[in-house]
Amino acid sequence: MDYQLITLVNGANTPWLDRFMWAMTHAWPWLPALALLLGLVFLCYRRSAWRVILFIALTVGTSDLISSSMLKPLVHRSRPSHNPELTLHLHERPNGTFYRGGPYGFPSSHAANSSTLAILIFLFLRPFLSRKWPLALFLTGFVLLFCYTRVYLGVHYPTDILAGWCIGIIVSLSAFTLYQYLDKKRQNVTLYR
Repeated sequence: MDYQLITLVNGANTPWLDRFMWAMTHAWPWLPALALLLGLVFLCYRRSAWRVILFIALTVGTSDLISSSMLKPLVHRSRPSHNPELTLHLHERPNGTFYRGGPYGFPSSHAANSSTLAILIFLFLRPFLSRKWPLALFLTGFVLLFCYTRVYLGVHYPTDILAGWCIGIIVSLSAFTLYQYLDKKRQNVTLYR
């Protein structure tokens, strides 16, 4: 099923879509939105915003460590772009080389890290929002598009993405639970001083 899905998604290529997907697979187009969201964290959390942002950064780093440094070398699943059985449309760079990604693709670090980031930003901003659905919709759209680009570009199978999402969900929810526990303990210590 992975082969059929990647062939279907990757086969729906056009020159303008190639350029769009190549741009969207990188972090830089998303930086203005991320800066706005981190600005909201600063507005909402004021003096403790640095703690929240540092915690988010460390958690995304943990997600990346688990997916890139632990699981990819352990699983050793080649990316579709390195599979000679598949005929894929690969992105051609200006220097004439084709983008293939690293040797291993399971799980997708893009999927793990983007879902970790999105879930944590939502969980930290949720208490301050009267209407939560616009933020949830934006963050979901970000994760879906960011991850779709990886399948479109032929560097991840759909199951690589699903595994990355699972890692992101587990890491972010575990980390947020830990943050709440530590924050409650910190508040209790402050009360008793």
